[in-house]
Amino acid sequence: MNAGRCLTVAATNQCPLRCAHCGPKSDPFQKGALEPSKVAELLEQAKSFGCTIVNFSGGEPFLLGEQLVKMVASARSYGLIARVTTGAYWSSSEAAAQKRLTPLLEAGLGQLFVSSSDHHARFVPLSNVVTACRVASSLNIQAFVAVARSKNALMTAKVVRQAFEEANVNPPYILESPVIPFGRAQANVPEEELLLKDTESFAGPCPSVIEHPTIHSDGRVTGCAVVFARECEALTFGNVQESPFAEVLKKMESNALANWIHRIGVVELKHVIEANSDLRFPDQYVNICHLCGDILSNQQALEVLDRLKIGPRHSVNLETEDPTHANSAQQAVEEYR
Repeated sequence: MNAGRCLTVAATNQCPLRCAHCGPKSDPFQKGALEPSKVAELLEQAKSFGCTIVNFSGGEPFLLGEQLVKMVASARSYGLIARVTTGAYWSSSEAAAQKRLTPLLEAGLGQLFVSSSDHHARFVPLSNVVTACRVASSLNIQAFVAVARSKNALMTAKVVRQAFEEANVNPPYILESPVIPFGRAQANVPEEELLLKDTESFAGPCPSVIEHPTIHSDGRVTGCAVVFARECEALTFGNVQESPFAEVLKKMESNALANWIHRIGVVELKHVIEANSDLRFPDQYVNICHLCGDILSNQQALEVLDRLKIGPRHSVNLETEDPTHANSAQQAVEEYR
């Protein structure tokens, strides 16, 4: 693996919140979590494969308490940058935030990503987000806010920035991304609320698949950390409870479909499918992940890709083969156009 890759460890899918747009369908009733000793073993292997960042996510990782502290300590022991992604339910006051973040700082936490959205704000006030980031910054933990929004959302990057300014706190880096209609969002976010764009506007290689794999709380490994990953069989490459992590990563890196997405792109995958079947996909999606999920959840599309030997059941020898079958695929696209 190349240097600079990020591994996400979704150590639990339990969450005290039940946000209407949650892709992995996290809620208070989810069971099961990865053990810190198992995570330490996996991080050692991830380091040897070139990962430099580990993102502890969920669900809500702060529910793990001391287990999360041990996981962060393991990450730092292997020289990895430790990041935690959270909904900040735990930061109702500065004292509460200090109590939760100080042990993580001592364990080696480097980054804190705090999520927010209209749906999230129904459970956690924006003041919690501000407090979490203010205390993190005071402890020299780099803080970020990720805002998921739909078309008429009240919660935007501008609103979050204003909340920080009104509290006399320097705003952290604020990322804004569209709600993707998978998981609970599929039923709860109407199509007219989606921030749709022309599909061709996000043509080109996907920077996440293969580069940013995820280990889920049940041990399954997926090729990226997108919201529909838990339910995406086509990008699931094994289970660390059953096989060595290194073996699973090797399978991912030699997978024909993963290579196509990573090296050429999902829009181009759409072109190939349409050139070789009667299938047609919409011309607008919120982002590349939305299109990817639509394609990979379509059994007919997967069968077309398998027929072309670029589907999830095919692997390639990276030393001797073109991992994307780019020439034959490009010819198919040209014939379609």
